[in-house]
Amino acid sequence: MHLVPLGRVAAALALATTALTACSTAPVPPASDTGPQYLAIGDSYASGFRPALDGEPAQNTTSGFAWKIARDRGLELVNVSCAGITAVDFLEGEACDEARRGADAPPVTGGSGAEEMTRHLDRYGDEIELVTVVLGLNDLRRCSLDSALRACAQETVPATTEAIDELLTLIRDRVGEDVPILGLTYPDFWTGEPVLQPEAESAPAIADATVDLFRRILNPALRAVYAKHGATFVDVTREFGAYGPSARTVETPEFGTLPARAEDVCRWTYFCALGDPHPTSAGHTEIARIVQEALDG
Repeated sequence: MHLVPLGRVAAALALATTALTACSTAPVPPASDTGPQYLAIGDSYASGFRPALDGEPAQNTTSGFAWKIARDRGLELVNVSCAGITAVDFLEGEACDEARRGADAPPVTGGSGAEEMTRHLDRYGDEIELVTVVLGLNDLRRCSLDSALRACAQETVPATTEAIDELLTLIRDRVGEDVPILGLTYPDFWTGEPVLQPEAESAPAIADATVDLFRRILNPALRAVYAKHGATFVDVTREFGAYGPSARTVETPEFGTLPARAEDVCRWTYFCALGDPHPTSAGHTEIARIVQEALDG
């Protein structure tokens, strides 16, 4: 199987790192000492990142799923996120640049995301009523969409899940066994590759290869590590339709005929229109719905 390099899509994933160097959301005061809290941990999906749009620069927003869940649940959001970060770097890397941090973050005190999270939990652990974690896909930026994809993912994912394992240990030790923790995976936005590049012969093979990546490698590993800590795994890949039949098509007003498994990716992310893998505000609303359905189930 010959596919194209991951470079363009890796660049889209990395966009959340580079595009925020010159702009950021305004600083938000730290969490108060009163009221139940929701701790959202992760990368650009948690920080509410969106690409440059309608003349406005790329930026983290407060339209992400975490803010929607916090409002629905009546919880005070504490957002420890860093756009573009890997799970490994969240655990043991440098402090996140201010421009890449999500709004409603704790005060800047230095250290890795895990250290920042731990300091907050040491102070407010008894106030935490909900935790979500979304990390792992950025760790795969080193892999290429070619015949080596599967081997690269199999080599990379163990370090990713080891970092998440350590992170979950830090969380459980501080919030106890009764606080729900939900671990999210991602939509397979590459299913939209045939829509984004309809003339590219490699596009269907890219979609097939990445569905296999999520279904056979990344998501089972994430599911296992979350289960180890009594956390609920939220398979956003499945909920966004990636596992559907590859040959089935649907008609849509915006994109015409497209693979059915790409319909939700095209509807709820910027990928099919802009080549950017992040959710729209409506996409974040859908992710919030999926998370809360898992929480209430």
